[in-house]
Amino acid sequence: MNICIGNTDDHARNHSAFWDGHELSLTPAYDLCPQPRSGREANQAMAFGPEGQRASRLRLLRESAPVYHLGDRGAEDLIQGVVAAIRESFAAAADRARLTTAEAEAFWGRQILNPYIFE
Repeated sequence: MNICIGNTDDHARNHSAFWDGHELSLTPAYDLCPQPRSGREANQAMAFGPEGQRASRLRLLRESAPVYHLGDRGAEDLIQGVVAAIRESFAAAADRARLTTAEAEAFWGRQILNPYIFE
């Protein structure tokens, strides 16, 4: 998700949980902050690969799947599911966030699903 939306400032403290008084569960997302890009490339703040890979590219993430106990197919399905969900829901999310058309267009293809992530 972070790679897909340009959230490059993820760090170990960027996690949160729900507490209902009895059980603790991770929130689906927390402190997401798409970062503007001055150039084509971007890097994640936290390494995600076994050799310290940080480049914001889905191919490198997919190649790191064994680190997360995922097979190739499971990793590809997960990545494609996130990409599809973003494509399907970005317009509604932008409306809910009260972005202007210009603001939404500025995010799309820059922070959100930047072409570099697919290289």
